[in-house]
Amino acid sequence: MIQRNVIAFRKLREWAGRRHSVETTFAVGDSARLADLCRSSGLAERLHASWSFESGLEGFPLVRVRAAGALKLKCQRCLAPVRLPVEVDSRLTIVAGENEIREVASPYDTVVAGPGGLALGTILEDEILTSLPLAPVHDGCTVSGEAETHSSPGASRPLAGLGALLRQK
Repeated sequence: MIQRNVIAFRKLREWAGRRHSVETTFAVGDSARLADLCRSSGLAERLHASWSFESGLEGFPLVRVRAAGALKLKCQRCLAPVRLPVEVDSRLTIVAGENEIREVASPYDTVVAGPGGLALGTILEDEILTSLPLAPVHDGCTVSGEAETHSSPGASRPLAGLGALLRQK
C-alpha cells in the first residue's frame, strides 16, 4: 500500500538521525493520481517504492525517494496501451516551512513539510509523475499515427485521407 501517513517534521528529524528507511510494493490503483493516469490502459501494474532518511549538510532531514516498476499508459499517437518503465531516484531536503528554504544550500530539491507534516505517498507520486514523458508513445509509432502493429482495427481515423485531398488541389 502506498504510504498515506503524514509524518510530523520532528519525527522526520528523528528518522534522519537514525537513517530510517521505509519500503513498500503497491498497486498503481492504490495511488489516486497514478490510477487516473493509467485508468484507460488497465491498472494491473505494481511499483516498488522506498524512502531513506538521513541528516543533510544544513541539519535538515534529507529523504531519498526511489520507485521502480512500470506503468501502462495510452500511446498518444496510436492510442493503444504502452508500458513505460518507472525508475525514480531523487534526493529531497525537507524543511518545516517556507522561511527555511533560503537556508538550504545543498544541490537537492527542497520539499516543505508544513505544520501538518509530510505525506510520503504524495512526494512519491510527485516524483513519479515528473519522471514521465508528457506524451508517451511506442518506439515504433510514426508521426502520422499509422503504426498498424499497435492500432486497433476499428479505430476511427477521420483525417486519414486529408493528405491525399490536399495533394489533389
